[in-house]
Amino acid sequence: MSSKEKFLEKYQKVPVQEYPNKTSDKRPMVSIITLAYQHENFISNSLDGMLMQQTDFDFEILIGEDESSDKTREICIEYTKKRPDKIRLFLHSRENNVEVYGKPTAYFNFQYLIYEAKGKYLAICEGDDFWTDPLKLQKQVDFLENNQDYGLIYSDINIVDEFGNDSDTPLISGYKKRYNRIKDTYQSGNIFWNILEKNKINTLTVCVRKKLIIDYLANFQFEEFSYDHRKWMHVASYSKIKFNKEKWGSYRTTDQGMSNSNGFFDKRSPLIKQSALVHYLNLINFDSKRIDYRIFYKVIYIILMSNHLSLKEKKPTIKLLITRPKYFIGLLKYKLGNINNRLFHTHDN
Repeated sequence: MSSKEKFLEKYQKVPVQEYPNKTSDKRPMVSIITLAYQHENFISNSLDGMLMQQTDFDFEILIGEDESSDKTREICIEYTKKRPDKIRLFLHSRENNVEVYGKPTAYFNFQYLIYEAKGKYLAICEGDDFWTDPLKLQKQVDFLENNQDYGLIYSDINIVDEFGNDSDTPLISGYKKRYNRIKDTYQSGNIFWNILEKNKINTLTVCVRKKLIIDYLANFQFEEFSYDHRKWMHVASYSKIKFNKEKWGSYRTTDQGMSNSNGFFDKRSPLIKQSALVHYLNLINFDSKRIDYRIFYKVIYIILMSNHLSLKEKKPTIKLLITRPKYFIGLLKYKLGNINNRLFHTHDN
């Protein structure tokens, strides 16, 4: 059974319906992933930014409409009818929604679209954000095609209010102040260590090799799929990442839709960080004659930096990890093994 089949068997309660249209049979270079929920006032702006892209290759737009109660679905259907050559629309049911900490999320929607994507590369733009550069995709694909050691490219962003304005209102000023503290530490190259403790990748501007995200899905359980941070950590573990100083898109600060999740300012709980740690523990193969010390020392660093251990606890923990690594890894896996069952559950209406 494939990863997609396992995913659907476990989490899909109601089949997702793809809106019938005549898309091209030609494999696109890029699949654009967009999640639409309660985005009546924003989704047109978002889709226009995708459709204005000027490329010398084919791209597709995959919309996951999550059964909004406003007119978002109607607008998505209207755009799909106008551009059947570009848009594939997937109509979701709230019965498939997965909650975290008792709040609905877009995780099922997102993962479903990734499995449906046909492109070599994935680009992401949620339904309340929008792109501003018509050459965004062309620039990104040109770079990735010519730099095989890079797995992802992203850029700087504008921060705007719900009306698309970037004037310094109290809300905008607060976001910009926090964003600038992150922006000042942007780097290109091997940046795993740079992004380990804090996500610094602007998801709305990302273009990433799909094979790296598929590999991520194969290594993580669905319950661990939350948070962009962990996806980009995984990509940074196996490839370089490129930052571009140009501003290719705008992040909308609003209480609606996806922005309500705090985006790149979200403070991950200790339990979420621990589930990331479990992933790296599983990559260590103690049964082989040679341990992958690159992964091993990543684990050490994560433990040193994680918030769930006090300074007093860290010293004996690290000593045990270094002197009896196999015993320590087994003990830690046992202690952390069930954390996701306390965090995630499928929503029942």
